[in-house]
Amino acid sequence: MLKRRRCKVELMKRGISSLSFSGPLEKKIEAAAKAGFDGIEVFREDLVDFDGKPADVARLARSARIDILSLQSLRDFEARPAKDRDWSRRRALRFLDLAGEIGAPLLVVCANTRADTLDDEACAAEDLAWLADEAKGRGLRIGYEALSTSQVVRTYTQAWRIVKRADRENLGLIVGAVHTLVMRESFAALSEVPAERLFMVHMADAPRMNMDARLLTRHFRVFPGQGEQPVGALYAQLKKIGYTAPLSLEIFNDQVRAMPPNTVADDGIRSIRLLEEAACHTPDGPGIDDIAFVEIACSGADAARLKAMLTALGFVHTHSHNTMNVALYRQGGVDIVVNEQKNCVAASYGLLHGLSVFALAFSVRNLPALLERVVAHRGGEVHYHGGPIGPRIPAIRGIGGSFLYLLDASVARDDYYAKDFHPVATAPAPRGLARIDHLSQAVPLQEFLSSVLYYRALFGFDCAEQIDLIDPHGTVRNRNMHTPNGRVWMSLNSSLSPNSTTQRFLNQAAGAGFQHFGFECPDVFAYADRLDPAVALAISDNYYDDLLLRFDIEPELVARMRGRNILYDEDASGRYFQIYTRDINGLFFEAVQRDGYKGFGAGNAPVRMAAQARAYDQVLDFAV
Repeated sequence: MLKRRRCKVELMKRGISSLSFSGPLEKKIEAAAKAGFDGIEVFREDLVDFDGKPADVARLARSARIDILSLQSLRDFEARPAKDRDWSRRRALRFLDLAGEIGAPLLVVCANTRADTLDDEACAAEDLAWLADEAKGRGLRIGYEALSTSQVVRTYTQAWRIVKRADRENLGLIVGAVHTLVMRESFAALSEVPAERLFMVHMADAPRMNMDARLLTRHFRVFPGQGEQPVGALYAQLKKIGYTAPLSLEIFNDQVRAMPPNTVADDGIRSIRLLEEAACHTPDGPGIDDIAFVEIACSGADAARLKAMLTALGFVHTHSHNTMNVALYRQGGVDIVVNEQKNCVAASYGLLHGLSVFALAFSVRNLPALLERVVAHRGGEVHYHGGPIGPRIPAIRGIGGSFLYLLDASVARDDYYAKDFHPVATAPAPRGLARIDHLSQAVPLQEFLSSVLYYRALFGFDCAEQIDLIDPHGTVRNRNMHTPNGRVWMSLNSSLSPNSTTQRFLNQAAGAGFQHFGFECPDVFAYADRLDPAVALAISDNYYDDLLLRFDIEPELVARMRGRNILYDEDASGRYFQIYTRDINGLFFEAVQRDGYKGFGAGNAPVRMAAQARAYDQVLDFAV
């Protein structure tokens, strides 16, 4: 097990709520412990279907070597009308007994949400003081948490006033990150809470959207790194005040709960490590410099179509493997490995998925440190894979089962091929495509959030805001990501619609995979003139008439694009020209010319997807 790296201050205790998972409680405890959490909070609802007695929960946790952090949650307790107070207190005593039985040292009390809650801080403090006294006799503590959805106490500053008024050492404050963000409350006031009275922080992120607080807090919480809220500021403030009590992930999200417990736990530990690393300000860490090569598994007629398409795009078959049916196609700074070898891992992958990207190779700065990071972030075992360029290339299984090769950036490009490949042709001087500009990967909708966190945690990708793209047959969820050096840009896509372009690709390729690669092109018009029209994706003629309604663009330029299937977009930085190819088993390519433009032609995505839908049943008819 890797040791936790320390900043200048002690790291917080890592926790997770059992309600963040689906499945039986014993599986949740096992998954949390295996991922590296220090503790788990147990929701009362998880005990209802637990196959055992409450005391067995404590034994399970001890066996898994993980702490029980709390029992969640006593609700609607404080500031009840006088007629309900006796029942409320008798119920609370039963919660205390249950907390003791499962071995939880803390009972979480959520602010009252009932409509008849008394707006009386003195009454709330009196109730909490009584509960704390009862807990003290059992050796327990009480944590009081404000809810943005409660009737009266909606901010942690309100909750802290009540806790101070109750004045019991075993009564402390719990802060919920999402509730604080919903209420737009500053984290700065946490400096006024003594560290020993801040018993726990419930950490979660959320998308940037306006919605009802109940809907957001109950269904759309995500792990830090998956959302768009400033949760890093909360972590930084906790570090500043010397907080070392549990930081517990509390994720209420239907999509997350649909994932297996081990996946949820791995994502959770990744998200906490990202917060820790950001707060530690680690300089000059490992990183991805660029994409070294793309390996495509194929056979038969699809292999012939692929090679014909690469040739039509200007790629040259420059090298062949010495002992395997593997060819290297090159153009500019782009290397594409075409793997037709039988009886190998790539062939097995191809049998399952058809023609598909079997592997992507990253050129890595500080490779040993990145390999350590991959293991620390639950990226799976590092294999020294017998890939197309040698048997000692470190690799991991990526999303959807494809491989990610990790190559040392200090090794020259040609040195990787020198031993196992022999030249068969000389690549011509660059005349078309220069380098990989960006790529896209399609993932099942239930894996979308996990995939975002995977690339952020393992490889340090930064994220743009999540957007929805309109497909003729549904909506595609999209999030663009990029490496800090700006060399690798990737678009993650998923869709619930069964007939969308993204979902068709997932069905066709039997799972997640890299769907498209965009290549940088200095002059897309000259390139289009050399391109076989049968390769290009045919764009509707009406699209070009519509351009004149959308942009202040020269009609002559539109006329040049119209005959070449070139699409257009612009932003404040400049213009963008792009031309797409037809697809082979859902995989397609793109040539892009950027004249200062910073985006990826999102406005043209619906046009591209409509054109692909029209071409779906057609067969590539250029020469093979």
